[in-house]
Amino acid sequence: MRARPFVESDAASLLEIWNANLPFDQVCLERLRRLTLGDPNYQPEGMIVAEDARQILGFTAVVVRREPAGADGGGSEREFHRAYMKVFFTIPGEAGETAAGLLLGEAERFARAAGKRQMTVTEYGGPYLYPGLDVRYERLRALLQSHGYRDVHTVEDVAADLTDPRHEERLRATREKMPSDASLSTWDPEMLPRMRRFVEEGNMPVWFPVGWERGYQSPDENTLILSRGDEILGWARYSPDTPTAYFGPILVLRRARGNHFGALLLLECMIRARDRGARAMIAGWANTGFYVRLGWEISRRYAVLEKEL
Repeated sequence: MRARPFVESDAASLLEIWNANLPFDQVCLERLRRLTLGDPNYQPEGMIVAEDARQILGFTAVVVRREPAGADGGGSEREFHRAYMKVFFTIPGEAGETAAGLLLGEAERFARAAGKRQMTVTEYGGPYLYPGLDVRYERLRALLQSHGYRDVHTVEDVAADLTDPRHEERLRATREKMPSDASLSTWDPEMLPRMRRFVEEGNMPVWFPVGWERGYQSPDENTLILSRGDEILGWARYSPDTPTAYFGPILVLRRARGNHFGALLLLECMIRARDRGARAMIAGWANTGFYVRLGWEISRRYAVLEKEL
């Protein structure tokens, strides 16, 4: 058995074992390539397969940022000490346990060589499969723990039934609480100077990496902007896919919070998605309490694990 870098010719074989071992995270070949070789922070030494003479036995994908922003522009100085293990799995059984040791050893050597002091599973803000390890992957979680990884917290996805009539009532009540000078609109490129000020103050490079303006050159009815006077104070995006829509991200400036702006942005997106045919909406990696107060439910839970290197 050996561990070696993943290469393009492995993709088809890896896809089969990936989907067999990650039942809650099924991927197609195109998405697998985008999540691995297509990651802006991809480096060959960080994407590793374990194999014997017959088959691939496991895989891990580790990314590091060589400077605080990283090649994706989404990193920051406060997290620069981290390497991110965005995927880890092996086949069941004794061979899988041996493969886990090989994979994790190589992954950690790669991270140390890049000057990183901590491995995090996963909380990676670039092209990610999941924000942590789904708690239903009990075997994989136990393997990581047996190699020194510890649970540090959990992350949730949340979901809403858009056919619930109470969402209309919530939106109506929230609109009544809005300051008279607050206004809601969809994105228009003429807002770009104001949006730059919002992005600078909001300080969320994972959502607004270097060059973010390129994605804001055309009107977009799926991006909502909350303004007061000539200031943008809140922003949210959603995808009105059917039958399930997707919400996020959302950002309200810290100094503007407590005015129900976040609730308005979320509820408006929900109703607009419903009116375009969606019956449910999902938000990943969520600030759970905010959503639950507005009628959402936890739909999936992940463990975030760490190891000091």
